[in-house]
Amino acid sequence: MKFLPFCLLLLSAVWSAIDEDEGVLVLDDENFDEGIEGNNLLLVEFYAPWCGHCKSLAPEWAKAARILESRESPAKLAKVDATVATKTAAKFEVRGFPTIKFFKNGSPSEYGGGRTTVDIVSWLDKKTGPPAKTLESVSDLTKFQESNEVFALGVFFSTESEAAKKFLELGANDDDLPYAITTSVDIQKKLAVKGDAVVILKEFDEKRADLDITASTELSAMKAFIADKSAPLIHHFTTESSKKIFSSEIKKHVLFFTDPASVSHESTIATFAEVSASYKGKMLFVNVPATESRVMEFFGFTKDVLPKMVVADMSGAGNMKKYMYSEKMEAASISAFVASFLEGKLTPDLKSEAESPEDTTGDVVIVKGTSFKSLVMDNDKDVLIEFYAPWCGHCKQLAPKWEELGRKMKPYKSVVIAKMDSTANEIDVPGVAVQGYPTLMFFKGNDKANPKKYEGGREVDDMISFLEENAATPITVE
Repeated sequence: MKFLPFCLLLLSAVWSAIDEDEGVLVLDDENFDEGIEGNNLLLVEFYAPWCGHCKSLAPEWAKAARILESRESPAKLAKVDATVATKTAAKFEVRGFPTIKFFKNGSPSEYGGGRTTVDIVSWLDKKTGPPAKTLESVSDLTKFQESNEVFALGVFFSTESEAAKKFLELGANDDDLPYAITTSVDIQKKLAVKGDAVVILKEFDEKRADLDITASTELSAMKAFIADKSAPLIHHFTTESSKKIFSSEIKKHVLFFTDPASVSHESTIATFAEVSASYKGKMLFVNVPATESRVMEFFGFTKDVLPKMVVADMSGAGNMKKYMYSEKMEAASISAFVASFLEGKLTPDLKSEAESPEDTTGDVVIVKGTSFKSLVMDNDKDVLIEFYAPWCGHCKQLAPKWEELGRKMKPYKSVVIAKMDSTANEIDVPGVAVQGYPTLMFFKGNDKANPKKYEGGREVDDMISFLEENAATPITVE
């Protein structure tokens, strides 16, 4: 009889085992809770198989998982196919891909790191270990340099000093940059540091920057120095680096597009590096290679017209504002354009598809950038509009329901169901901030100046109920 409990125990272990894919836990609706309960520190990626960003992240995610495993880290990585594990995805309000959440003792929080292996591991190191790595020898310093392209090193006579505590506080709150701290005399000699200092060591630009620390050095000054000196003059755009670029505190970017295979590539990089030095801390300069086809398409560029430049302003509450540069790629001209932008002398460029008579004949009205004012704003109709992207999976899922909604609302002349391809058309309208797809906005017939974001259910009946409750002209849908 003793054999039966043993078999049950063995079967239970088999049933509850969670599969791994290259060191990454594979979770679904059935085993998600088990995965969370069995791992106090778990970073979970919610993905869709068709998502391009998810495909780019996959090898970085797997490498990070193997590094964590080799270090015997208490943290693990997991992934959830949100198109299959729909209950779990809905529970954690997954609306875009990839969505990454950090679970500490079962409590979820947003992931704030980048999408490279180094970024992922560094972020988890901060969350699971000390805010700064202690370096006790020159050998430790060398190893840390070899594994980090850039890092902040606090050199102090005592880690109990007020300056050291400020440095550690900054490290604890910086999810992106690796921090190290030392009191080693040998390291001080190696770096020729004579007093307390923060040293930025990096593989790019001037390679090193020092801030001497005194009793009067404020936390804000230390933070500003680290943020400024750890950032390169030129950021290089990739899918992996995009999150770090767009999460920067600097929301005004100079994007310049080049073909790395072109003879003009290196000289263009050098020109923008020269200009960027004058605007560091005010503007982020980002090189986008021609291979980033989706970004190229978004800005309307093709490989044969490169190099090109645009200023992208994301500092406001609304959509990104773009300012196209059309002069020569010369430092003086580029600098003058950037200065004019910062002085508020430029007008944003808004793209639009050509209007067509067929735009207003269907059940769903097709809005273009140039027709937005007349079709949405300059009338007393209640307008519910979808801002979408043709490649967006959620938009494709909504499409048949949106068409059905248009058909059902067609008899009600005071209501307009509309849609706009936001990848091909742009507007500058207060209160409209399209930061994900699809975004649904309601413009009430008697209050067009205060559009309302629709955040209700995505079933046709849900949207009809919303219109019945919110329309300026009362309607009752049969």
